Amino acid sequence: MIAQRFQRELVTSELRLMLIQIFIVLLWLNPDRFFQTLNTVATTDPSTHAIISNFFNQWMTDCQSFAGVHDRRVCALGLCTLLRIDASYYPAITNIVPKILPNCIHIYQGLMKTYQHNEEDDSDDDDDDDDDDDSVASGENFEKKKSNVMFVCVFRN
Repeated sequence: MIAQRFQRELVTSELRLMLIQIFIVLLWLNPDRFFQTLNTVATTDPSTHAIISNFFNQWMTDCQSFAGVHDRRVCALGLCTLLRIDASYYPAITNIVPKILPNCIHIYQGLMKTYQHNEEDDSDDDDDDDDDDDSVASGENFEKKKSNVMFVCVFRN
């Protein structure tokens, strides 16, 4: 159903990004089941090969459009999942392999900028509240978030 909606003309880029995120979460949660389902659908309806290839190509193109912590995290987890998959397992991945790592770097840099921006906003709020002595130093909190992102991307099974 999602693939069929993805195939129709999308009025807004926000809808396209949401549909891509649904695919990414499905891929991240169970890559084997995701590709098994894609293979089953492609076998029963050969026209879906174009939809699947279009999805992966659109995802790589739209990596520049993901904004916000949640969207970037979802994209990063999906990209890290693709890094672990043998490209020969599904032909649509073979075409996007050279784009995966540069997009990972772009998403990771965007996450770091977002975290830094959020920390600056939090520190501005902390400056207004002199009563808050238990606050964590912004640099320490930023480093903790940065290491959490790397840990999840690298060590997710």
